[in-house]
Amino acid sequence: MAFESLLTYSRFFGDTATSARERTHGSRAIAFSGGIGEAYAESTFRHFLGIERVRADRSERQVLLLLVTLRRCPQRGVRFSPWLASSTLDALGLCVREVDFVGWYHHERIAGAVLAQGYEAPDAEAPARIADRVVRVMRERLPKAAAERLRVRVVRLGARAR
Repeated sequence: MAFESLLTYSRFFGDTATSARERTHGSRAIAFSGGIGEAYAESTFRHFLGIERVRADRSERQVLLLLVTLRRCPQRGVRFSPWLASSTLDALGLCVREVDFVGWYHHERIAGAVLAQGYEAPDAEAPARIADRVVRVMRERLPKAAAERLRVRVVRLGARAR
């Protein structure tokens, strides 16, 4: 991609993020804001996820979607309490890079992170390694009872996703 095209795309992405925040700020576009970064509400998160999926498909690469749920039992997910939601999103923010983004995939039930830079062909073990790292960080930052109830899953999206 030419530098001019990249610059134009960067401006578009930045303008889109700004307008999405301004347009929906009253309806909780930003679900959590802390010293580490921001976590987006479900509609904004899914908007950026859609952008990344299109970019991944166009470049024939993959994007990884990391999902964190809280379970009462193996089959049922439950809502995050406000404190646990904030702590979980904060810990998730420590697990991602500056180009990735964090938010609600399903409000108060599934937190997510999009590993935004497309991957040409991450090896088969990459999702498991990422999930293990996230679980390790969560266990260090959350109370034991809450950390034991977390379920972390990494899903491949885009071209060649299997």
